[in-house]
Amino acid sequence: MGVICTSQIPARNTPPRQRLPGWLVAALLPLGLLCQSVSAAPTAQSQSFYGHSAWVYDTLRAPGQPRSINRGHFIQDILRFNRGAEQAHQIRSLYVYHGSMEMYCPNNRPAACRAEHLKLSLATPARGQPSSASHYRRGLAENNIASVAIIDGVTNGDYAGSLKGMDDLSPEMARRFADTVSDQLCADPNIDGVQFDLEPLNLNRRNGQYYFYQRIAERFAGEAGQCRSDSHPKGRYFSVFAPVHALNPESASAALLSEILGRHGNGYLIAPIYDLDSAPLGELTPPARYQTLAHRQIKSLNDWATQAGVPFKVGIPAAASVHEYVRCEGPPCKGRGAPGNQLDYVRPLLAAMDQVWMRDNPLFMGNVIWAWSRGISHGGASFHPDRPTPEMQRYLQQHL
Repeated sequence: MGVICTSQIPARNTPPRQRLPGWLVAALLPLGLLCQSVSAAPTAQSQSFYGHSAWVYDTLRAPGQPRSINRGHFIQDILRFNRGAEQAHQIRSLYVYHGSMEMYCPNNRPAACRAEHLKLSLATPARGQPSSASHYRRGLAENNIASVAIIDGVTNGDYAGSLKGMDDLSPEMARRFADTVSDQLCADPNIDGVQFDLEPLNLNRRNGQYYFYQRIAERFAGEAGQCRSDSHPKGRYFSVFAPVHALNPESASAALLSEILGRHGNGYLIAPIYDLDSAPLGELTPPARYQTLAHRQIKSLNDWATQAGVPFKVGIPAAASVHEYVRCEGPPCKGRGAPGNQLDYVRPLLAAMDQVWMRDNPLFMGNVIWAWSRGISHGGASFHPDRPTPEMQRYLQQHL
């Protein structure tokens, strides 16, 4: 048995489509991942799952300046990008910062946690005001661009409200946490999906994170609660932001991640192909070294995702990261001959994808552009560019 299929996002000058073996077709058909029409206009419901995306951050983040939020700040930028892009390279969904998950267990003891200690803190400036995710969904509704809420959290932090101890939550409390999160997010009809960036990802031994994500998949599929509605008849989609090694077949997480994302067919992985070097924050990764690291990561991602049956997107550094940048300002900065252009990172990354035929992998859901931001700062340093330059955008409009 064989079926000729391709991913929804065809590349320019990529190798011919592959004839998939029967075992892979059988594994992927239940997930609804095969034979998506490239020419058919995707609905808002499907766009949060398929097609290219971009991260947008409306909050001003600059050392020495007060933080402020301008919701929907990049709407016109996204519209201009799509007007100049070929259809296959347009942005179909936006990942918009929305809030953070927090824990306030008595004495920081997970065993003492109750539902009221597990919080979802939203970034909306004032109660009752629409979120940034809502602004993008409404402002881009006529263009059929989906809005995906980013929810983050740190599981190894020592500050009040961090998710330290989440891995040790009981299955019951982890599921209660998922209920709290899903109830709040699904109450907003302008949220088409959610990206969970809970770092570091840890699913070993079916711990708290495992039961949290398991319940999220169930709730987002609409089997309980309000995630399935007239505006979202198939429920909501979700992604897990995690490094490529989360799919390493020698790790315990690969099979568990495959189970979580595939059980209801509504989950996928976002793998960032940046900050690949283990050097300290602010130390530049030279483009030549990045090219070697990125090719290794792309090949592993393509192979391991296929082996695990996990659909995925690829995060590309079209703006600065803490290791791949054009300019860094602040005490932590240790550039080793900074590149003249952020394209020195993006070109070899997209070339590596073509070299391993990633775009013909039916599990490949598209790229995610990092990022349109009002400032990228970490550890007392600011990194530039904080959004794709005009030259970068022209390149992506033809090669994304």
